[in-house]
Amino acid sequence: MNEATIQEELFAAICHNEADVVDKLLVAGADANKRFRNQLTPLMVAARAGAHTVIPVLLAHGAYVNASYGLWGRSAFHWLCRQGLTSHYHVEAHTESARALLAAGADAYMTDDSGDTPLILALRHRQKNVIKLIHAYSPIPNGTGDKLLIPWLDVAYLRKSNPYLRRYTDEEIHAYCIAPPEPRRPGATLRRSHPLPFDTAWATKADVYTRNKKGFTALHHAAALGLYEVAAILIDRGAPIDATSRSGATPLMVAARSGRWKVGHLLLAHGADPLKQDINKRNAYDFARRANNRKLFGMI
Repeated sequence: MNEATIQEELFAAICHNEADVVDKLLVAGADANKRFRNQLTPLMVAARAGAHTVIPVLLAHGAYVNASYGLWGRSAFHWLCRQGLTSHYHVEAHTESARALLAAGADAYMTDDSGDTPLILALRHRQKNVIKLIHAYSPIPNGTGDKLLIPWLDVAYLRKSNPYLRRYTDEEIHAYCIAPPEPRRPGATLRRSHPLPFDTAWATKADVYTRNKKGFTALHHAAALGLYEVAAILIDRGAPIDATSRSGATPLMVAARSGRWKVGHLLLAHGADPLKQDINKRNAYDFARRANNRKLFGMI
């Protein structure tokens, strides 16, 4: 296996959250810091895609935690705070990924080209557990006097605003309201962060035509998460293959953008239109090429 091929396999394994495969590829000679064609490092791809089991593996193999992307100046921690939560299947897993990056030295106050820090992005996307972790690793400058940046990280504010907390000591309030959750025990079952389970049992009952606020159908969600069996059940039940979201994205575009080549092949086999365009005149091939999803755009 040549160097180019092994890096392509690494990209696919990261997108599918396959930690064992990533570890084997890194041992076989894959570079944990070599940028892919989209100019993202493996750690950035893992953080952006929500590959929570892959992040510790990459860090163990020497991935640079504060490397930044040239176009936007974002680090892996920026990507995690910007969109990792929407990609992650579990809030707990997202919290553990943030903990691993911070423990490896991720800079929560590093600015990107837009002037945003990971802390600002976490605040913008209301990621409370991540904010608590940032505060635990490097205390957040919380302003002076009554001008608090994050009020609920201040014991005095919490005691004043909530009469039920007045009976507790500062240490107890900090432990229950400000301190981040304890690290998850290895092997413990993750709680789902989404009200829908997105498993095969759900797929047999889900309304294949219902859309959320973004216009996503059940098949869009299956494509985004790479759930091959769920997608197959939805298709067999008559889910519209080329249903478009509010931005004009089809499930095939979502699969191409998310690196889900197995679901992409399934959609193509059932007649998905690879030339259909979204509102920005981009088709599935454009998304696959931009995401370096070679296993998919080779089939389009």
